[in-house]
Amino acid sequence: MRKIEREMIQAIINRKDWHKANTSVDITPMYAEIRLHNHLIAKYNLSNMDLIISHCGWTTNTTKSRLNSLINFISPKGGVFQKNFEWFLTKFNGETVEFMDGFYTV
Repeated sequence: MRKIEREMIQAIINRKDWHKANTSVDITPMYAEIRLHNHLIAKYNLSNMDLIISHCGWTTNTTKSRLNSLINFISPKGGVFQKNFEWFLTKFNGETVEFMDGFYTV
């Protein structure tokens, strides 16, 4: 995990707004909203620990890395991976789905 991703996770744990380079965490009463280049890539429910993610049309290694850091923060069972230039999401229950543009509950 990259240093910026550790700091992003720490901001969520501390429930504090945080911004560094291209990544930010905004804390609302219910969610931690994670943005990459001002695109909302994830919402983490602070009360029930649900994670909702999106690549916002940007299937880059950086987006994938940020999403995987968030997923691994909650559980090591899930993750985003790429095969033949297509993205896939393995959810916490073990189900693997094609990761199309849109929001997914992990």
